[in-house]
Amino acid sequence: MPEQKKYKAALYYFEEDNLRQRIRDALEFVDWKNRIYPDSRIFVKPNLTFPEFRAGVTTSPHFIEALLDVLKERTPHLTVFEGDGGYNSYPAEKAFETHNLYQITKDRGAKLLNISRMEWKYIDVPTPFGTKHIPICKEIMEQADMTISVPVPKQHFVTRFTGAIKNHWGTCPDSMRLRNHYFFKYAIHAMIKAYKSEITVVDGEYFLDRNGPVTGDMVKLNMTMAADSPHTADAVLMDIMGVPPKDVVYIPTAWKMNIGPKSIKEIELNDDIAKFKTHRFYFKRDPVDYLATAGFHSHLITWLVYLSPLNKFAHDIIRLLRGGSRQVDEYYTGILDAEKNKH
Repeated sequence: MPEQKKYKAALYYFEEDNLRQRIRDALEFVDWKNRIYPDSRIFVKPNLTFPEFRAGVTTSPHFIEALLDVLKERTPHLTVFEGDGGYNSYPAEKAFETHNLYQITKDRGAKLLNISRMEWKYIDVPTPFGTKHIPICKEIMEQADMTISVPVPKQHFVTRFTGAIKNHWGTCPDSMRLRNHYFFKYAIHAMIKAYKSEITVVDGEYFLDRNGPVTGDMVKLNMTMAADSPHTADAVLMDIMGVPPKDVVYIPTAWKMNIGPKSIKEIELNDDIAKFKTHRFYFKRDPVDYLATAGFHSHLITWLVYLSPLNKFAHDIIRLLRGGSRQVDEYYTGILDAEKNKH
């Protein structure tokens, strides 16, 4: 008798006309009907890391539509949520508008929340250098029966890879959450637990190769996946993308905390994963990315570049080295100026 595996995930290719069915099939494999009930309050977290839809960067509007339609078969209590862009780069309302989320949620009787406008609650984050604290959305923490992460799989110029786990960083309502990067690898797992994040549904229509999370090479794969947890989902995605899990800063931390699978062999899959390895992914950092990576792990560098009186000077130097901002400063500045002019 084959050994029973602890974790589960289902992978499917899809076309435009069968996306809902493929999402439904994947959810069936992870036993969603015994985890989501008619009275369940489900909060859906897409990846809106750019203020307009960009293939391979943000969760696509038609994928969010399809997922909500399928989830509505089990419960009408659905909420889509996101917070403002990091470093006050853009208001979530702009991303809601450009991803058509006002209409999508209205048509399905779902709610739409910008958690940066809501009450915060601080949770404890145990670290080797003492207990830290990070804010999360009080309403979701208290009301959610489950949070579903809906990531886009990407290379990441700092953390090497971003998928279902890192998508939860956007569940921190503080747009200056980067000040907490130095204990990110501990905080992210505490946040996932506090938000009751379980089933994960991946928008794999496009992946992002070479670099990310905003700049990189779009790869169209037309794939979706449902997994029993964000950690299971990322284990599968990293295997598909050829990313060594030990190179992703928050994965060894999860292992030490006994969270998630340590090997793809621990995951029961619905199909042969080799069928989904149709593209050879690669990763390349720009030279200045190494400075950003050092800053990600250092409280001092983060303070110097983003929070100190020298932050403008530091940013000017970084832009000079890079030849422009990775986060497209001019674009974001235009959005913020337009928003200010409305008031």
